[in-house]
Amino acid sequence: MAKIAAIDMGSNAIRFYAVETTGESGYRVLENIREPIRLGGDVFLKGTIREENIRKAEAAFRRFRQLLKAHGVQTVRAVATCATREASNADLLLSRLERASGIRVEVINGDEEARLIALAVGKKIPLGRKSALIVDLGGGSVEITFVDNGRITLTDSHNFGAVRLLDILSSAEEDLRSAGQLLNEYMELISRKLSRRGDGKKATLFIATGGNVESIAGIPEAGAEPHPDYPDTVRIRTGSLRRLMEELSGMSLKSRMERFGLREDRADVILPACFVYHRIAELNGSEEILVPRVSLKDGVIQEILEQAKGAEHLLDLREQVGVSCRELMARYKMDQKHAEKVADLVLSLFDQTEPLHGLGKQERIYLEAAALLHDIGYFISMQKHHKHSHYIISNSEIVGLSPLERLVVAGIARYHRKATPGANHPELEALPKRERDVVRALSSMLRIADALDKEHAGAIRSIDCRIQNGSLVLRAATKKSCRLEALGILSNASMFRDHFGVDVKLNIEPEG
Repeated sequence: MAKIAAIDMGSNAIRFYAVETTGESGYRVLENIREPIRLGGDVFLKGTIREENIRKAEAAFRRFRQLLKAHGVQTVRAVATCATREASNADLLLSRLERASGIRVEVINGDEEARLIALAVGKKIPLGRKSALIVDLGGGSVEITFVDNGRITLTDSHNFGAVRLLDILSSAEEDLRSAGQLLNEYMELISRKLSRRGDGKKATLFIATGGNVESIAGIPEAGAEPHPDYPDTVRIRTGSLRRLMEELSGMSLKSRMERFGLREDRADVILPACFVYHRIAELNGSEEILVPRVSLKDGVIQEILEQAKGAEHLLDLREQVGVSCRELMARYKMDQKHAEKVADLVLSLFDQTEPLHGLGKQERIYLEAAALLHDIGYFISMQKHHKHSHYIISNSEIVGLSPLERLVVAGIARYHRKATPGANHPELEALPKRERDVVRALSSMLRIADALDKEHAGAIRSIDCRIQNGSLVLRAATKKSCRLEALGILSNASMFRDHFGVDVKLNIEPEG
């Protein structure tokens, strides 16, 4: 058994969640604490976190450290979301929290937040053969995730969480009852993003997560009832949610607290939360909203558990990254056959030369992603398309990759042609030393694989790689002469030779 903990530093509160594993993937809760420190109330109005709230956060983290020791927790992951991402003094906050508690907080982007939430949802509601729209409304942002057949196909993060909406309305001295126009404008943004999928499909399931919808489900007037198919999950009819929304709009903050037993920091944001969930349900054509009672902290715990499985987790991660890359390929109208062929060839090269490069499964994921997306820059221009590829990849959502990992993938794609990585290149300067070395090694492989499909015709079916007499000998099985491919290898193998210290030779072996 292992003891692990998650800390979620959100816009409306900081949550501490410690568990003890009980079996293959189960666990029992040791601590579940919510500290009502509204960082977003500072950031969304003034762009910075007040000293008072920094001190409150320090005190909370000191308590968390004591709880970690008391329970003997071996592994902890602390994440911060929208408010910290936007705070101008985020570095000060994070350094003081680490000094106070020894706990390092990781600031995650909206894509990672959505992925972790989807991971938590999947433990309550099997998503393997379903299409689902998952909506998590936090204090500072709303994360929207589409899942098809167990894989995330689209994530979008929008900066209008419940606390942010409340602050905007309060600063504008608007009554929430007359704020429909502002909220509708935000919903139009969501509608346009949802239509970006292009397939016209509506998700079969509409799933809502987070503290806001759990509070809504706890109000009797919401009419939440146990779902017949999913244990520990309730459903709310959209009609009931609308009636509750209308009732809340006519009540004062004090009345909401007294009638529904809500905390003040929940009673003030519950109306904009109702509106957002109801409107997205309408956009998706959903008659009911499923509430599995999970949140980001559950996803963090699940991630730690799956990472402990090693190869199994990396297999799932590879599939998820591949799904996101192929979504980008379709969106940017890439030559999919060429991209898939280059990916197939470069992974074969990677696997067969493992003793030479010594890289692992994570780097293999980066290489596959770069191979699939190396020509994405053609969408902007054929000229300097490798540089355009770097720009698009580094600024796109690839679910399963952190911002730093996206930069690694972008760097590999950027150097699949033309100049080799130089010390003064800004694309490399942005990376730590180890990641720069990974870019050099993997881009040298990608150059060879791309040269092996120079005509974009898929002429080379497969390759066999052997180290012989100080050279990497590639035996290529093909039904064509492949003269252009042979010439391409000659002109693109120098980077591989310089990095690994071996020449590259190509032997064409005609198939019968």
